[in-house]
Amino acid sequence: MTQALVDALAPGRTAVWEHYADPGLTYVTEDNEVKSRKELLAEMKPLLPGSSGWIAVQEFRCTDFDSFAVTTYVMDEHETIEGQELHARYRGSDTWRATADGWRLTAAQVYAIPLDPPRGEPASALADYAGQYALSDTTRQTIRLERDHLVADRPGRPLQLLLPESGDVFFTPGRPRIRRIFTRAPDGQVRGFAERREGTDLLWTRVAEDAAH
Repeated sequence: MTQALVDALAPGRTAVWEHYADPGLTYVTEDNEVKSRKELLAEMKPLLPGSSGWIAVQEFRCTDFDSFAVTTYVMDEHETIEGQELHARYRGSDTWRATADGWRLTAAQVYAIPLDPPRGEPASALADYAGQYALSDTTRQTIRLERDHLVADRPGRPLQLLLPESGDVFFTPGRPRIRRIFTRAPDGQVRGFAERREGTDLLWTRVAEDAAH
């Protein structure tokens, strides 16, 4: 049933969702929008001309409580838009209830699984970013150059690999929710970075060499 529902998304086959969706369905999208059954069906349209796609349900788990069931799974999405291919993965968690007419979907929540971005080119030589940075008088970390990449060394924590995403933006593989966005003084020198997660920044300031000792 879950595979049938996701198969219906690209062609906009609302009949499948009309059959399985409970009248009281609450649907939370990957963009944090809460939709009713009526709203969800009204917005379900086929992909635009020039676009195609398909979704495979993977890692499916179901816990059956007789009168209701809870499922979780991964949706592996492949989409082609004007000849360009996109790939995304989502985590779905659903609640179904048993009715006289069969199982009906009562609640669904979709979470976009973050993926690491491709490695890009830094705005300047990697050595320009190396130095010691302070969050406060007692919390510091050192960023240093190792071969063709940077590492962040913070006492008491594992080393973190830093790879350039674009310009002054760096990421750590396996931690796609976090970015380090380096900032510059008017003369172009790196003066700190913002450690950004979910749109909120921790501001780190570069410490002068004589102040670091």
